Amino acid sequence: MKHHRLALLSASLLTIASGSPALAALTKSNTPAPGGFVQACAGPSTCGCGPWPGDDWFTVFIGGAEDKHESAFSGNSSASQSAAYSSANTSNTATGLAGMGYCKMSASNNFLSTDHFAQGSANGGWNELFTISNPAHTGQAGILQFTITVLGRLDASGVTGSAAISTTAYKDNIQLMSNPLASAGNSDLLSTDRQYGNWAIATYGSPNSDGKNVSGTITYAVPFTFGTQFKLGVYVNCRAGQRSSGGFGTGCSSQVTLSQFSWGGISNIYFNGAPIGGSTVISGTGMNWGAPVQPNTCPADINGDGVVDDADFSLFAVAYNILDCADPAMPAGCPADINGDGFVDDSDFSGFVVAYNQLVCP
Repeated sequence: MKHHRLALLSASLLTIASGSPALAALTKSNTPAPGGFVQACAGPSTCGCGPWPGDDWFTVFIGGAEDKHESAFSGNSSASQSAAYSSANTSNTATGLAGMGYCKMSASNNFLSTDHFAQGSANGGWNELFTISNPAHTGQAGILQFTITVLGRLDASGVTGSAAISTTAYKDNIQLMSNPLASAGNSDLLSTDRQYGNWAIATYGSPNSDGKNVSGTITYAVPFTFGTQFKLGVYVNCRAGQRSSGGFGTGCSSQVTLSQFSWGGISNIYFNGAPIGGSTVISGTGMNWGAPVQPNTCPADINGDGVVDDADFSLFAVAYNILDCADPAMPAGCPADINGDGFVDDSDFSGFVVAYNQLVCP
């Protein structure tokens, strides 16, 4: 049955600020598989600490003045969120987009050195279900090796600027520990006992500015049992932060842009330390994980012209009034189903409005 809701949709378009209301404490453990989540946080005060990517970054922010938003997604779809905080001397922002096999994020922070660890940060990623079979090795141990491509930019200025991009991965919600087949690539040292990628800068007095182009490949190695399903989670965090709190209240800033974070493909499947052939990889989404993922980083750009504007809104409104992707009247491919759940409804509307208010595709 068709639902005629265009009048309500039009009246509401400009009144929704930055997405749906925040859910409670999304993490790699309580989001769908296949699926994932994204968080965007901005505020004047944090604990000056932080968990690993994929954990709950809302806990970092203290004081109650911060802006925090999060969304989960299911299957081969995506979710996006943004956050912003501003006061007389401090302003920070964060945006995040997470989909199956890719993420795109940014964060900025303008603050005084005496602030209490002001920060803008984005956090998120995806979970996929894998079953790897090989007739000769059922029930035996193997290693899945894959890569992640990371491209971005870090900038910081003032006496206490700080910016970073970090990533890690999990099997069945347990972080992957060090393995000879894993590599942190050209990233900065963060840990010696687990698998990760990390790029970070910070400013200390004079010279009081620093910047870094991020271009790296992280290689992960996942222990598994042939013929037994497991969950693989890959997550990333971007933060424009504050190295220390104190000094004379001078102005500082930091910026992070994560332009690409995407699955680079399965490198090898190992048995007894050597690559083997003849294996079959089955995933929960049915995606081909043997090849690099080509992300759809702007699902709300329904007509594909690089912007999210009134032309996309017109197409979205048609689909919104039809509702069910299975309805023969729905445009082919159901492109307005932003979260991939088979319907074009209020959850898709919330995601569309975030992109509509930003106008340009991320």
